[in-house]
Amino acid sequence: MRRYILRRVLQAIPLLFVISVIAFTLYRIAPNTPFRAELALNPEATEEDIRRLEAKYGLDQPLPVQYARWLWNVLHGDFGRSYFTKRPVMEMILERLPNTLTLTVSAFLVSLLAGVPLGIFSALHRNSPIDNVLRVVAVFVTSLPSWWIGLVCIIIFAGQLRWFPHGGVYTIGKEWDLLDRLHHLVLPALVAGIDGSIGYLRIMRSQTLEVLRQDYVRTAYAKGLSDRLVMWRHVLRNAFLPVWTSFGGLLAGLIGGAAFFETVFSWPGVGRMVLEAALKRDFPVILAATMIGATLILIGYLIVDIGYAWLDPRVRYD
Repeated sequence: MRRYILRRVLQAIPLLFVISVIAFTLYRIAPNTPFRAELALNPEATEEDIRRLEAKYGLDQPLPVQYARWLWNVLHGDFGRSYFTKRPVMEMILERLPNTLTLTVSAFLVSLLAGVPLGIFSALHRNSPIDNVLRVVAVFVTSLPSWWIGLVCIIIFAGQLRWFPHGGVYTIGKEWDLLDRLHHLVLPALVAGIDGSIGYLRIMRSQTLEVLRQDYVRTAYAKGLSDRLVMWRHVLRNAFLPVWTSFGGLLAGLIGGAAFFETVFSWPGVGRMVLEAALKRDFPVILAATMIGATLILIGYLIVDIGYAWLDPRVRYD
């Protein structure tokens, strides 16, 4: 197992290198530098001012030279400075990363704890009224954009019923109040976890029904094993494998969709910061967030692969 983990980590290095090359190239070849885009908004800026700024940040150099300089700094833990805030990019990301991870992990737990039990329940009560209701709700919710659901939830639960705050991480003056932070977290975590819970419900229902038809399950019942023992030992463990496989994809989706949820709920996270940086073409911020997001996703897929060895004894990593 240690050899496998080491091999996967070593394989991730060239993959991250390729991602960095593609991302850097795409951002750099985008039409107009951020300073030239600013020229259209600032009538007092001159062409000399723009060229001076581009030279200051090395944007007048050939693309390979720019990339080599950027990569060398990144390997030393320096992602540069924001073009607009003038702050170190790594400092800005570390300042907001805990908020994004809190929301992402909470949404993941909501997806898992809601979708898996409901999928099992729906499979065990196939074609019952509750099963039919769950399937209709799943189709209905899937057809709606998550950000729209978030806005509706804010209007109803924050605006009309006043059960939750409209947004933010905490109430001003209560920065260290854990209950206040949890109160702010509940609504965005529930909304962000809706898509994942629906996906898990569908996967777990179909897989549970498929496993229940297998010969080894019928054999277990024929041996006189109790329903609980058959479900835990034979059905759920095998039905859970596809759900575990989808964990990496769900993590990627949550990280990619963080900008939308953080914007809707005024959540000061990395996703919202990157969206604002993209509008300003603040390349150092975008590049740093891209690389950190790619690293987190690769770690998620590695955890999924390792978990297979525990869930399925047939899987062995040499």
